[in-house]
Amino acid sequence: MCYLVFLIQPVTVYVSVFTLTAIAVDRYYATVHPLKKRTSVATCASVLTGIWLLSCGLVAPAVTHTYYVEFKDEGFTICEEFWLGQEKERRAYAYSTLLVTYVLPLSAVFVSYLCITVKLRKCVAPGHRSQVQAGAQQARKRKIFRLVALLVSAFALCWLPIHVFNVLRDIDIHLINKRYFLLIQLLCHLCAMSSSCCNPFLYAWLHDRFRAELRKMFKCRHRIGVPANHCAASVVL
Repeated sequence: MCYLVFLIQPVTVYVSVFTLTAIAVDRYYATVHPLKKRTSVATCASVLTGIWLLSCGLVAPAVTHTYYVEFKDEGFTICEEFWLGQEKERRAYAYSTLLVTYVLPLSAVFVSYLCITVKLRKCVAPGHRSQVQAGAQQARKRKIFRLVALLVSAFALCWLPIHVFNVLRDIDIHLINKRYFLLIQLLCHLCAMSSSCCNPFLYAWLHDRFRAELRKMFKCRHRIGVPANHCAASVVL
């Protein structure tokens, strides 16, 4: 059971990171190269399979060096890595994991959204525009820039605690209070997982059309005596 939990936790973390990265790259292709053929279902399945295999492969070295540790005085037990006589290998694995699961995904997300922002900034509506229309377009572009900046910042900040925790644990496990070790680890994992649910709230906050459609939905639901079909039609229109 100990090894199962130790395996599942990092695998789910890595899968979430790589999935968010794949979504950012897909948005890049959809926005910057709209005329290219969209990703097929088979390709999506292959990407997801590759993400799971890569995540399991990254966890495999840690699992092989994991042992069951019991603290009798404190009354609890943990599963922890012990690379006996392999300190260089342990540090190499730790820093390689940090690079593959945080630095490279964050760079890919940043570059993808940066290219999307540049593409949208260069986009010019055809025809003659009035001063009001030009001002409205500039306001929309500023909102898009803020949205992209917040998406990248949310990704970086949500995943930062778990990586700081892992680095401190790899440098010296005694830097983390062993009495609160599991609690700190749990909070760091929760913070990392919250990255997956940040995007809808950010879109709702900064995207005018998203907020407008959401308001329509809630108005329809609270309107008395209006058939459900009429509500659905009003939202679509």
